[in-house]
Amino acid sequence: MKTKLILITASLLMLAAFFTINSCKKDEPNDKTIQISGVEFKPNFFTNDGVVVGIDADIAAQALQNTGIEYTMSMSDSWQEAYDATVTGPNKALLTTAFTAERKDLFKWAGPTSQGMYGIVEKGNSGYVFPLPIEECKLLPSIAVVRNWMETITLEELGFTNLVYFDTYDEALAALMNDEIRFLASDFYHLTSVLPPGYYMTYLRSITRYRTVYYYIAFSKDVEDAVVSNVQNAIETMIKDKSTVAIVNNYIPAMPSDYMAGTMQLFTEVSPPNNFGTGQGAERKVEGSAVDIVNEIQTRTGYVNKINLSLWNDAYAIAQYLPNSAVFTTARTPERENLFQWVGPVSSSRSHFYTLASSGLNIETLEQAKALQSIATPNGWFTHNFLINNNFSNIVATAITSQDAFNQLITGEVQALLLTDVGVKWLADINGIPMSDITQQMEALDFKGYIAFSLSTPATTVQQWQNHLNNMKADGTFETIWNKWFEGVPMP
Repeated sequence: MKTKLILITASLLMLAAFFTINSCKKDEPNDKTIQISGVEFKPNFFTNDGVVVGIDADIAAQALQNTGIEYTMSMSDSWQEAYDATVTGPNKALLTTAFTAERKDLFKWAGPTSQGMYGIVEKGNSGYVFPLPIEECKLLPSIAVVRNWMETITLEELGFTNLVYFDTYDEALAALMNDEIRFLASDFYHLTSVLPPGYYMTYLRSITRYRTVYYYIAFSKDVEDAVVSNVQNAIETMIKDKSTVAIVNNYIPAMPSDYMAGTMQLFTEVSPPNNFGTGQGAERKVEGSAVDIVNEIQTRTGYVNKINLSLWNDAYAIAQYLPNSAVFTTARTPERENLFQWVGPVSSSRSHFYTLASSGLNIETLEQAKALQSIATPNGWFTHNFLINNNFSNIVATAITSQDAFNQLITGEVQALLLTDVGVKWLADINGIPMSDITQQMEALDFKGYIAFSLSTPATTVQQWQNHLNNMKADGTFETIWNKWFEGVPMP
């Protein structure tokens, strides 16, 4: 009996030791709880009655809860300190972190949780026409910026030398509101969230927008891939079931859904008839031949993301680094071949020089084109690259859209225009300009238009899109869409 008692006692002691050891594991340094931080950045991340809230905070919290991942969330006093701590780890995550090419390999990413738009605003009215070309913005009087913020880093990389630095956003904003400085670089949504009601519409004007950004959860590199993947899947599910829309509308009730991040970020520009915008406000739409094709492909994938109508240079840059992103309609040129993954073709891009018939000009060779005083083409287009690569010295690439470049020819601001044939015909039609007033000169380029996906988009996704496009061409859907816009024109 005594021996049995000793054995029972020993067993109980062993069990007690086992449970004691295991109960301590949650408090050990290798605890897997994710420590989330951020800095105040309304409406994405801020405190309300001592609780961290905001668009990114709420989406991240719900995504982690949905996946059963333990976490803590706190406010940091310094962006740089929070950023450095997340780079160092362990088990750290930083919210409202703009995904950039430079940061790509510093973290593991899940998102996007929200979308931002960087621009320059003015207090007062100097008569600048929105959007002011970025090169002209470099000539503005001093622009207030916040040290080390991505809004500022972007302008520095663009070569701005007219920046006035502040340590905090509050200081920069106070300088603007107190008339110490006239211009401020800011995320528009953040700016409108911190200003007094009605202040923006009464006192401020948008001068330009220069970058679209996507905010992600940036995990320290030690966080397990499975954790990041589970959070990514949870966020995509929330986007599809509109949970993210509901969260955004809690903070920005009037925010249109097409300004919110999707599971894939699709960009296009104003370049009719392939892609262009119509309507205003709630009636705003993105339309065009390529838009119809892209939306049909999306329908066949099972989920249709919104299409962002953007400035070409901004969209083209984003699609070179952002995961699950694409820009269209993109001419597939040799210089661009290795920058993207390609789906297409979805359009033809045969480009000619054009002159006014009344000018009597004749262009049969590139040397004759180089001898002209001026040739307009949209900034950043493949036509712009062509002129640069062929050593043209008479380039006028101040136009942001094809419509702007077309206007430069019609008003006599330039002697010639380099643009696609379908684009010129469409622009002439919608502007009431008889084609007899315009002379089509020599053909300079003949490329097909494609959907250009970022290299970090999964190859399986790109192949799925190409397969759907091939099927559309086989079952007649592509031809139906094409003839809606280009009846009688050969398909690409």
